[in-house]
Amino acid sequence: MTEPPFKLLGLDHLLLHVRGLAEAERFYCGVLGCEVKHRLPNDAMIELSAGVVLVDTADPNGAWALEGTQRGRNLDHFAIRIDSSDLAATRQWLAKNGIAIERERDEDGEVSLYVSDPSGNRIELVRRP
Repeated sequence: MTEPPFKLLGLDHLLLHVRGLAEAERFYCGVLGCEVKHRLPNDAMIELSAGVVLVDTADPNGAWALEGTQRGRNLDHFAIRIDSSDLAATRQWLAKNGIAIERERDEDGEVSLYVSDPSGNRIELVRRP
């Protein structure tokens, strides 16, 4: 097996579906000590800092709506931060290995490639500027 054209830098964030952003903020910030990093009202999300990992909380009625969530089973996806200077090579690597890019986002130089593992778990490969 050849090496992928990117380097894994570590876990970047988790996206959790919550039953209310204010309730989630009270718990994660007030109880656990997280800090609000970004408020994303257009996505019905609050991005929290939990040390070096981000916890994104999303209102399930907002942009990240997920049908069929169950209590305690509300992880939408996890994100792995990558170092990739050649995104075309990364796309080709994924295709060569039979991995479809289900969604791609490029926002202010931050590029995310969303894929699924063989069990259907969603993974975001994110390259931050």
